[in-house]
Amino acid sequence: MTQTHQHDQTDRHDHREPTVEDPVSLREGDLDVLSRQLGRPVRDVVGIGARCTCGNPLVAVTAPRLSNGIPFPTTYYLSHPVVTAAVSRLEAEGVMTEMSDRLDTDAELAQHHRDAHEAYLTARAAVGERAGTGPVQEIDGVSAGGMPTRVKCLHVLVGHALSTGPGVNLLGDEAIERIGQWWTADRCYCEGAWDIAGQAPEADLSRHTRTQGLSPEAVEAKRAARRNGASGTNNAHHEEQN
Repeated sequence: MTQTHQHDQTDRHDHREPTVEDPVSLREGDLDVLSRQLGRPVRDVVGIGARCTCGNPLVAVTAPRLSNGIPFPTTYYLSHPVVTAAVSRLEAEGVMTEMSDRLDTDAELAQHHRDAHEAYLTARAAVGERAGTGPVQEIDGVSAGGMPTRVKCLHVLVGHALSTGPGVNLLGDEAIERIGQWWTADRCYCEGAWDIAGQAPEADLSRHTRTQGLSPEAVEAKRAARRNGASGTNNAHHEEQN
């Protein structure tokens, strides 16, 4: 999973072997690996939702409010480049539209999607309590990925499904099955998947801007400006997840 595999092998033996600790807990080296996977410094990560067979992170668990005050709805942030690329292929093939159409006609699937939404909110509340941020009013009742009625970001659904295990987010489970030709959970795809040379990224190029303390009108103005700036682009993964 990591860079110069020699360095990675050391990490695996020192930090990545399965242990009796809570798999969600951060281990030594996790934040460095996440920053390299994402190409930017990670912020306010409080745990790991899912790991590769070698122990490297697949999903980062992030506090619902960042330390700079910005609400962050994507609790389970898919980080591994091989998985994110595979999911992006599904999105490019129109799978999100297909799934959203099925939600309109399949009442049982629609109920499962609503249940996944509620599970996401419950998990976020628990993460917020553990992180010390508490409830975040700006995203109260808002999950991620288009839940509870649509599918807007498969990366979110896959991150949720990987973190919770099968049966919680059925469309996320389905997406994991559908990327099987490019990634499967039973083997490691880390070697060469991200740059391991030099220092981990330090420059934060995120498009996030502070919203805490702003009036609803000011927050909406910021959102409108971002929407206008993003028009004509097709970057659903970073739009939803970043």
